[in-house]
Amino acid sequence: MDLATLFSKSSPSVLAFITKLSVGPEPHLPTIFGTGFFVDPSGIAATNRHVIEVFTQLRRHPKTGESPLASVLFLPGDEENSWQMLVVDVLGWNALAEFTSSDKWYGQTIPDIGFVQMGVCEVPVLTLATEKSYLRIGMEVVTIGYPMGNLPLTALEKLNQVTPFIRRGIVSSIFPFPTALPHGFTMDIMQQGGSSGSPILSTDDGVVVGMMSSGIPEWRVAQSEQAHLAYSVNTNISIAEPAHIIEKALNELRATQPMGVGKPPTLAELQARYPKPDESTELTWETWIQRRPGF
Repeated sequence: MDLATLFSKSSPSVLAFITKLSVGPEPHLPTIFGTGFFVDPSGIAATNRHVIEVFTQLRRHPKTGESPLASVLFLPGDEENSWQMLVVDVLGWNALAEFTSSDKWYGQTIPDIGFVQMGVCEVPVLTLATEKSYLRIGMEVVTIGYPMGNLPLTALEKLNQVTPFIRRGIVSSIFPFPTALPHGFTMDIMQQGGSSGSPILSTDDGVVVGMMSSGIPEWRVAQSEQAHLAYSVNTNISIAEPAHIIEKALNELRATQPMGVGKPPTLAELQARYPKPDESTELTWETWIQRRPGF
């Protein structure tokens, strides 16, 4: 699958988690602090457990006490030259709190996985890879998400972008070695704030092989005669949660932790609430004419 087709097919399933109480200079755009992607048509999205931990830390509205938590979807319009932005409520969430294995487990004590029930249903979902040996060292992958949150979307001191980023790399290693169902893997796409929870897709067929989770920082020391400062920089070694573990956690969630949030509006109904405006350029012009002497 070429990357342009992969992006157009997959990006409508990717969402950005935001706080609606953003405070900052113009241009005003809600602060994006994480990424997620739909894994169930009922509106369940997968993301990292550490992203969900931010949900309860968000400052509530000072007057109403309402949570500012929501998400945004950027969806292509009927024509190829239009996009629609939708704000979608978050209705509930579950973060993986306990994990056991029938055999020896060499991965994280608790995988960095969680699920969020969004206020929308009948959504396009991404397929999770579950067959054995779906991960191979050197295979080409892409991520779709929001590295550095909303900062790149306003890099030109205006809202210059309303789509997630697609980035390409390879699977660099498999934990603990190439095996049928590994407990994790790395890739050479830099993990940055905001990209947590981004789906990792195979460029062969667009199937999700994992989810971005964390990175391996490089520690450096800046030193003078009076003091020294230790600081870290991001590297291109990023750690990911494999798709088969996400799938197992999702099946367990469906069986034991029904969200019980009723039936939210469908994606089509939500889109209809924000119709495309009538086309009007409403342009004004300033004209300069360079006149030569004698004219």
